[in-house]
Amino acid sequence: ISGTFDAEYGQAMSGVVNAVLKRGTEKFEWSGEVFGGDYLYSGTTRPAPFGGSSFDYSTNRRPVEYESHPGSLQNYQLTFSGPTGLPKTLFLLSGRRGVTDSPLRGQRRFLVLHRSDPDSVVVRLAPVEREPVGYVREWLGLGKLTNRSIPGVELSYEAILNGIQARRDGSSEWDFRLNLDGLPKQRTYSAVHGLEWTHTLDPKTFYRVSVRQNYFDYRDMVYDDLYDPRYDENGPAVFVPGFENDAAIYGVGDNRFIQNTNAAVFAGSASRQFRAHSVKAGYDWEPTRVRFGHPGWLQWAGDHYVRHLDEPLNSFPAPATYRPVIGSAYAQDDIEWNDLRLRAGLRFEYFNPKTLVPGDPANPASSISGAPFVRPRPASRKLTLAPRLGVSYPVTSKASIFFAYGHFYQMPQLGQTFSNADFSILRDLQASTEHDFGTFGNPDVKPERTVQYQFGYKEAITDWLGLDASLFYKDIRDLLGVEFISTYNGAEYARLTNVDFGNVVGFTVTLDQRALGMLSTTLDYTWQRAEGNASDPNETAVRAQAGEDPRPRNIVLNWDQRHTVNLTVTLSKPQDFNLSGVFRAVSGQPYTPATEAYFVETNSGRKPGSFLMDLRAEKSLGRMVDGLRVFATVLNLFDTRFWNGDVFTNSGSPYYSRTSSAGDLKRLADPTRYYGPRKVQIGFRWERGE
Repeated sequence: ISGTFDAEYGQAMSGVVNAVLKRGTEKFEWSGEVFGGDYLYSGTTRPAPFGGSSFDYSTNRRPVEYESHPGSLQNYQLTFSGPTGLPKTLFLLSGRRGVTDSPLRGQRRFLVLHRSDPDSVVVRLAPVEREPVGYVREWLGLGKLTNRSIPGVELSYEAILNGIQARRDGSSEWDFRLNLDGLPKQRTYSAVHGLEWTHTLDPKTFYRVSVRQNYFDYRDMVYDDLYDPRYDENGPAVFVPGFENDAAIYGVGDNRFIQNTNAAVFAGSASRQFRAHSVKAGYDWEPTRVRFGHPGWLQWAGDHYVRHLDEPLNSFPAPATYRPVIGSAYAQDDIEWNDLRLRAGLRFEYFNPKTLVPGDPANPASSISGAPFVRPRPASRKLTLAPRLGVSYPVTSKASIFFAYGHFYQMPQLGQTFSNADFSILRDLQASTEHDFGTFGNPDVKPERTVQYQFGYKEAITDWLGLDASLFYKDIRDLLGVEFISTYNGAEYARLTNVDFGNVVGFTVTLDQRALGMLSTTLDYTWQRAEGNASDPNETAVRAQAGEDPRPRNIVLNWDQRHTVNLTVTLSKPQDFNLSGVFRAVSGQPYTPATEAYFVETNSGRKPGSFLMDLRAEKSLGRMVDGLRVFATVLNLFDTRFWNGDVFTNSGSPYYSRTSSAGDLKRLADPTRYYGPRKVQIGFRWERGE
């Protein structure tokens, strides 16, 4: 299970992670990188929120808005490597600190003075403190020791430690822009460490075995302690209708969530090069402990919170613990026979949920009077075999055709399948029950399956221009969706299962121009069509709750993007400078228009098209300081506001609505609807050695 915090503001950690693929150097070396940046945009393209928003009382400015703030983007990274002083032992150490602030600025405007009497709540204006609505504070460290004392053997130990403190800045967080202390914070700690043994038997044969631990811990809440008195002092969020577009003026978010994963990973691989074959095989085995859920629930009683710790029958379950086992093995052979190149492989995947599920879904808690009694049964083990085949054949000295076919399986996220999977809370389910149990998870779901076909043609048109064209088709089955199950007593509940499906068909054409002097370019165009019965697992349940027909039907999926164009232009002089620009243009994704017609086909409308432009420049300062380079990056150069985001269904535009309802005015004033603003980063990179 991965973290649920917003990743948009996380700094790239590829520089540190890539170090895992390296080992220490024979001579002492060190390198580093520092950059800072900010968001830059004009007031005409990034307007302050409007539609009933009042002004800041002390500065006559709107209380919250996009705002430039030097230092919003910071990154510091340092790496050392070299000999340890021990025989044939090298080290690698790397550390990184990243700071990323949201471009959206809020403030703490109100302070609650007294809340023991809910009828006489007193608030006053607080001193103006403007700060980002969302942020990420991240540190990351890596250490690696490598020893080659045994002939032909490399033994290494490596560890990666990562800590993140963050606060999201989505639409729901924007509602707290005048009450930032009421927002929950997301805290993540992860550690990956282990030993690896690599043995080279001869120049053509080697094998590798490893054992490691993957640990992940995540918390999402305002206060760590369920009994923190500040929960009661502040109470739930309070909104005054019409004031600041229904912004929360005081109170705190009372949702609490934790997630913990601890896995042991045993892995190995072997490779052998024959005259016309290259054979590889490998395996991994991951016994895992997963715990997630709500560490205590808060229920407002008018002047204080009532705490609930473990009351599943009252819809207040404690965090659940599961111990699934995940495994896989693969074998692959690359064959070169005359001009034909063939790659064939087979992958085996194993998943054991190691938990119980209802023996009879029509009697989920085995509690319906008069119905057959069936004990809960163990969820079945999931075993899959995925064959894959690739063929390439030259048709001329400068052109070739290729074909690829493969089966790909993926288990749904553990957080989806195991969440809300305690069916014992249905023991009192009756046909007249009005309690909303939500959609139940299902640890017994099968892996989602994709069968993919690709046919292509490659040609070197000239010595400097290449063409690559390919057709592709993906048949997607057993996607996670919702089914409604009727019980023996006439009641009904919803659970996840493998009912959704889809398919994707399209083609890609790429022109690759190798460097002519300092100039090189790449241009690619993709056309595709994605169809299926549901764009996300809960779509069927949402349609049923809205009184719509929940039965499967084939529609264009939400993420269907018919046209995509990417253009990269690079000017480069080795060891001197590099300047590159990336231009991306896409057609709009589907949406369902709101009309007065009796029947409107789902996803029959198209959002506006959009484009993005990024620039990067790097210059060597080696004549001034050996190994020093300066670089600059500009993301979203033209400050594009719309990128296949939210549109008004009555207009098809992100910028206006055909109605002037309070809800539409609030959406118009919500800047989180738009794509992030122009981001500028400037920094230095250096490498030094003995």
